[in-house]
Amino acid sequence: MKKNIQYKWFFGVLILCMLIACNDDFLERYPLDSMSDATFFTSANDLKAFTAGFYKQLPLYEHWENNKGLDHNTDMVIQQNPAENLMQQGASGQAADFKDVNKNWNRHWDWIRQFNYFLENAYKVSPMDAAAKHYKGEGYFWRARRYYHMLVDYGDVPIIKEALNVDSEKLYKTRDSRYDVAKFIMEDLDSAIVNLEWKGEGAASDAGRVNKESAIILKARVALFEGTWERYHGAKGTPFAVNGKDGTEFLQMIEPAINELIDHQGTNIFTDGGPLNEPYNQITAQNKADQTEGVFFYRVYDPELFSSHDFFGGVLSGPNGVTKRLVDYYLAKDGKPQSLSALPVDPANLTNLSENLDPRFSQTIWTPDKGPQNRLPEFETLAGPARYPVITSFDNSYISTGLKIWKGAVFDASQWRLGEVDDVFIRYAEGLLALAEAKAILGTITQSDIDKTVNVLRDRVGMAHMNLGEVEGWPSGLYQAPEGFNPSESNILNEIRRERSIEFAAEGYRLNDLKRWAVYDDAINGQKPQGAHLQQFLDYFNDPVQLADDGFTPENIVSLSIIIGDNVDIDADGYINPFFRTPEFIEGGSGYYIDPGRDYLMPIPPSQIDLYLEKGGVTLSQNPGWF
Repeated sequence: MKKNIQYKWFFGVLILCMLIACNDDFLERYPLDSMSDATFFTSANDLKAFTAGFYKQLPLYEHWENNKGLDHNTDMVIQQNPAENLMQQGASGQAADFKDVNKNWNRHWDWIRQFNYFLENAYKVSPMDAAAKHYKGEGYFWRARRYYHMLVDYGDVPIIKEALNVDSEKLYKTRDSRYDVAKFIMEDLDSAIVNLEWKGEGAASDAGRVNKESAIILKARVALFEGTWERYHGAKGTPFAVNGKDGTEFLQMIEPAINELIDHQGTNIFTDGGPLNEPYNQITAQNKADQTEGVFFYRVYDPELFSSHDFFGGVLSGPNGVTKRLVDYYLAKDGKPQSLSALPVDPANLTNLSENLDPRFSQTIWTPDKGPQNRLPEFETLAGPARYPVITSFDNSYISTGLKIWKGAVFDASQWRLGEVDDVFIRYAEGLLALAEAKAILGTITQSDIDKTVNVLRDRVGMAHMNLGEVEGWPSGLYQAPEGFNPSESNILNEIRRERSIEFAAEGYRLNDLKRWAVYDDAINGQKPQGAHLQQFLDYFNDPVQLADDGFTPENIVSLSIIIGDNVDIDADGYINPFFRTPEFIEGGSGYYIDPGRDYLMPIPPSQIDLYLEKGGVTLSQNPGWF
């Protein structure tokens, strides 16, 4: 039975972790140094024990949420009702100030104080051998990661490098610019990269631990986010632009970092496709991520340590469905857009799309050519008999779009209710596509760059290669802002945006991508999500003979009957309208709406603004559009 590094040292440092655990209010923190033994920081094992507590930041069961659709608050994945963050019609901009809003702000600073305390004391260890350096590198990684989350949430935030106490004069300070915050994150990540060991190499590189690969990719993630934020918000003149910055400085940081990673990793990526030969589907479905090529940062699960899950059921139930927008993003198998391909692509037929689109389509979205789920290996007694997703309210897990997420299916019945499938947070593909996007923006991308990034990922599934010359010859009218593209950019850059959206579908990248590209409002406002074409569902669910043959009972057959206008509705083109019961999504309705001058950032909690002014005489400015 594998052992989870996040819990392996837990019992040895239980008291310490309790003493430094997060509190709802940063200002109620006790001095960390008074809670720890003065001789604690003396060995690499002490650093290992202390940093073990950092891993409790990681979200529990994100793989489960991945299968349900981490992008459900965007234009590509939806639940059964519209997402609240995309329904901002009439919102005043008055910042909420309830407990959870303050808790989010305070949680960030609780963790920052812990990282600062660790980094202030880690130098005491002697000798500072490779293992000790590795754990020190973890401290820099975690602080950088936390500041990155604050950068995404709030933009400008105070930079604090010390473990301050409640009586410190430095406790209250104004917000540093997002440029300075991003530079600070880069510095921390450079320190992490220098100190960390490669995955599986060295005494400190245990399963589930942060490693050099993870820090390199996080550096690329931050540099790409901030570089593109500066570039596109500046070009568009939004209230979130960074004066005097065009993103070049950050974008240029990506190539040397990812080239170091490529030199080490090469073209080694996960290719085990499981019983259906779906290697892309299966990369997030492994219970030994330490042995999964191209998976670098992950959470280990172990039932013996009370750390298990129900990931197996993630693709069998759940309300999230893919929208037609994501389906339209997929290229045909010949590597051309659906509208340019010579293949007989029929957007109204899921089996046809499975046969003719990028293989990642049918490895992400359930298609009926797979047959009833309960006839797949290991699914016989756990899944239902439908070969199409249920789109009516037959039960609480109906898929309102008819496009069910299949990505991450676990073909191992032993994982049912007592799972060990590891939770993937950072993988090689992100670094490769960050390099391709950065070079395309800077105008330096070559076919060689594409071959060692995009085409490495395509080879995994047998997809036609991306060809720079061919792509640049396609009509520019293919790329429109409401779909998340930028008509003023090159074809190749827009195609890399497409590649990224396909590769990371339902993994939670889409919202930040729309925001950093400055097309969040373009892609969301006025959108009325569409699902699959309804006719194929009518033909199946209204056919009692077919349903009985697949194993449905007579009672279920009656319940599954589809009645247009009653339990399902369609738009003028025959595609499912998943939100037909909501006025904004019927004919004449406004669709989604976010405020383009406000909703790119979260508000600073007003009570924190008052607190900083009262206690420190410091004005903590509010974000644009909020009051």
